Parts: sequence; structure tokens; C-alpha cells
Amino acid sequence: MLRRQKERSYPMAKRKQNKITFSTILILLLFFGLYLLLDSAGALGGSPISHPKGTVQVHFIDVGQGDAIYIRTPSQDILIDAGERGDTVLDYLRNQKVDDLELVIGTHPHSDHIGGLIDVLGEIPTKEIVDPGIVHTSKTYEDYLRQIDAKNIRFTEGRAGMKRTFEDGVVLEILSPVSPDEDDLNESSVVTRLTYGKISFLFAGDAGIQSEKEMLKGGPSLRSTVLKVGHHGSSTGTGDDFLKAVAPKAAVILCGAGNSYGHPHKEILEKLKAADIDIYRTDIMGTIVMETDGSTYKVIRER
Repeated sequence: MLRRQKERSYPMAKRKQNKITFSTILILLLFFGLYLLLDSAGALGGSPISHPKGTVQVHFIDVGQGDAIYIRTPSQDILIDAGERGDTVLDYLRNQKVDDLELVIGTHPHSDHIGGLIDVLGEIPTKEIVDPGIVHTSKTYEDYLRQIDAKNIRFTEGRAGMKRTFEDGVVLEILSPVSPDEDDLNESSVVTRLTYGKISFLFAGDAGIQSEKEMLKGGPSLRSTVLKVGHHGSSTGTGDDFLKAVAPKAAVILCGAGNSYGHPHKEILEKLKAADIDIYRTDIMGTIVMETDGSTYKVIRER
């Protein structure tokens, strides 16, 4: 009797044990799924997980002595500066079949950065302008503001800490300025960092050592795959600590051939070479296009 009772009860005990094990696994899977969801959204203190969909192109347009950068993502057309007045960038965008711009960034009021934006804004529908929002009385800057008003474009003052995450996986962060100063336009430059998967670009405008020190104090990581060197390669920027924090694999310098400022300065070129950073220059190579799928990138030079 005892043996038969034991034999009858054993399968029941086994079924109960299996039920408990299955329930435990189900609970663990639910918790793991919830963790992944929260982590991907950045709710656990980390950065949101980026899921690249397609490719991103960054066009460093040769406008001579000035800055102009066109960014094409799977869902966005973004322009950072446009050189001096004229149709150079407007024509370039037309050749790229750009019908409208979701975002334009005017890094600071100097004419070699925002002059060409007047022509672009007049012809290409634009949803939003990000600008340091500082007072400047040059005619170029006044015409630029009038064009924004005339086209009823949304105007946003760019400040460190602002961040945009697009549905295609692109993340755009503003790293500087914190408190822009109208007495120092270069140091008031809107500095941005674009991330797509494992590849990132840091666009330094004309920011110098002062802005770099502010960025080094904290906030988002500065580490980037590609650095658009500040102020056309001037020795007023790209300090040792800043370059070490960014740790780029490649550096792009936008400047004009034989410019009167001597850009890029010799000491900056030597610093980049000593750090084994690939150097790309618009004065030598013309327009430079970098394309990435979020894992690797390739470079196409005009010449």
C-alpha cells in the first residue's frame, strides 16, 4: 500500500514542480522585457538605444572661407550655416533635390556662416531655425532675421542640454552655448553633436577654448567619430583637453584656399597629425561627403 501510494503521488508532485518552474520563467521573461523597454527609452539613466534605419550623409560644402554643412538623414534635411551671401549653398541643395528643410542651425551671426542662409531661406521652405539668439547689428544679420520673420519660420534659441531624437534613430544634441555673450560671437556658437548608431559627428562652429572648457565641465559625452574643427582650424580652439575628450578618428576643416587668416593654423594641423587623426580640408579637397550606416562610414572627396 505504501509503495502504491507513493507511485500514485509522484506524478502529481512532478506536475506541480513543472508548473512552478514555468511560472518562474514567465515572470523572469516579463521583467527582462520591461527592463529592455525602459533601458531603450533612457528611463534607467542611460542613453536611449538608437536603431539606424538607412544611411546618413553629411556634406561639408566648399564655400571658400566659411562654414556650410548639409545633413541628410532617412527622415530629415538639416542645414548648419551656409557661408557668405550668394547662391552657392542654395544651388547645392537644389542639386541634391532638397525640397524643404526640417531644421536649419545658424551657429552665430558672422556673415561667413549665416550670409548664405538668407538666400536659402528665401527659396527653400524651412520649418525651424536654431540660433544662439544674441543681439548683433550687422546688416547681414538683420537681413537674416527679416527673412525668418517674412517666412514665418519657427525660431528657437539654442542652448546646451537641448536634444532631439528623430524616428530614424538620429540623435541631435546641443552642447554649447550655456550663456551666450554678444561681445564674443565665436564663443557663442551653437555646437552640436549628431549620433547615428555607433557613428557620431561634432560640429564646433567657431567655438574656441572658452566654449570648450564649458563643454568639458560635464553633460553629454563629447566623444565623436568625426570632428568639424572649430573656427576653420584656428589656434584659438581645439585645445588639448577638448581634443582628448572628443577623440575623433577624422577631422574636417572648412576654409578657403589662400585665405588671409592663415587657416588652418600650423599648430592645429600638427596636433591632429600627432594624434593620428585623418584630416580632410575643403580648401584642398573641395566638398567632402561622409556617409554612414550607423556602423561604419566612408568618405567621398570632390577632388
